Amino acid sequence: MKSRIIIAAAGLMLAAAPLHAQEVTYALPKTAIMVEVTAKQEAFTAGKYASYAKELLNLDVCLSDTVVNKLSEVEIRSNSEADLSRRYTLTLNGNSRPLYTELTKQGLVCSHEFSLPEAGGKVKGWSAPSSPKPAEKPQKPSVYEERVVTTTDSLGNVFSSIVYVEVEPVDSLYLEAKDKAETILELRDQRKKIITGDTDASYSGEALGAAVKEINRLEKELLTLFTGKTRFTTKKAVFTVIPEQEGTFRVFTLDGTMGPVKPSNSSESVFELTVKAEPIAQAEPATASAKKHPHQYITYRIPAICELTLTDGAYEVLSVRLPVYQLGIEATYPLYD
Repeated sequence: MKSRIIIAAAGLMLAAAPLHAQEVTYALPKTAIMVEVTAKQEAFTAGKYASYAKELLNLDVCLSDTVVNKLSEVEIRSNSEADLSRRYTLTLNGNSRPLYTELTKQGLVCSHEFSLPEAGGKVKGWSAPSSPKPAEKPQKPSVYEERVVTTTDSLGNVFSSIVYVEVEPVDSLYLEAKDKAETILELRDQRKKIITGDTDASYSGEALGAAVKEINRLEKELLTLFTGKTRFTTKKAVFTVIPEQEGTFRVFTLDGTMGPVKPSNSSESVFELTVKAEPIAQAEPATASAKKHPHQYITYRIPAICELTLTDGAYEVLSVRLPVYQLGIEATYPLYD
């Protein structure tokens, strides 16, 4: 990616020296760290008849809805912008140096294009499952059946009385599930007969393939009522960190419903970014010629080279090295000989 940072990313170029004195205002740059996250979300919805799958079809299925987010890709990159809290004003006249003055990421004065460093990475396998909802079985209401009970005493007298006996209520959902399960078994039997030729109708070539394909479609459609459905979606988000000092910053968390979001105070499994700057050596003292006009110089920033480490709170996910302006040092460049 090609970029041109002019007067410390202030968007200003000092061309040939002006004929008359004039004031120029510029700002120092600062670095924003961008963390771009891509997550895959897997949302499972339990089947309507899941609780009867084992009994009717001998299938072990999940009985509750779940949502799982998996981190599939992370990219860390930097973006330079003007630091409006560090603005300077210069007064230029005919004696100022006729230079095109620019600053690179490395803090050098030059006048050519340069490449910005980029970094990124991919990770797989990190997942944040939501708390599964417990399976809710329908409550069966109490049902009583009226029955006539006949008894005979020792004298042969017959007595009749009415009693109420609690009976198992009719489970309408179970009856629906049983009907669908029987249809599935019938389809399987029909498919077997078509393939083996054990039918009154004759199937061959395309007709055989079409018949089997249609049976497979119907069976799959009915099976989802027992096994459930899974929906896959991709969630993307970009989070910005502008460090004013070294340290660890909370960046994002994987929400069970919304995917990657900004963490709250109560969020768990938060992804954190640690920024650690490399040591900066002391600059050499200025020469006498640079002190002729002590108040007429360009102030610029030399960025600190920082190690940026993204973790999931326990394990490292990604580590890159990038320059960060505001954690570096400020230096000056004379406008006059």
